[in-house]
Amino acid sequence: MEIFRERLKDIRIENGYKQEEMAKILNVTTSGYGYYEQGRNEPSLETIRKIAEAFQISTDYLLGIIDTPTHPVQFTVSEDLSLSESEIATVRKMKEVELLSELSEQPKGNVDRLARYWEFINQEFNR
Repeated sequence: MEIFRERLKDIRIENGYKQEEMAKILNVTTSGYGYYEQGRNEPSLETIRKIAEAFQISTDYLLGIIDTPTHPVQFTVSEDLSLSESEIATVRKMKEVELLSELSEQPKGNVDRLARYWEFINQEFNR
């Protein structure tokens, strides 16, 4: 599997490991590990799990199912609303500076106005 071998090599290099070190972590021979990166052999499911754990990434990423190293986390607020971790961090920051409570006084008008300001700011910085 082409994408697996590419990602395996990339994450090993990004994390500063040599093939010999990876082989030791996975309890395989150095040449056996090298064959994974060359696409000559495919690791067992258990070995794929060990690789994912070693680098704290998703097996789905290794196998090319998703394009980010980990699954994005979504928090469900209600049936029609879920937020990512970064969106929750944004809401927290807005609450810290009391912007959220001010926007909440008249949500429709205030959020529409804020969106127009934001669009204006983006246009000014993208010139």
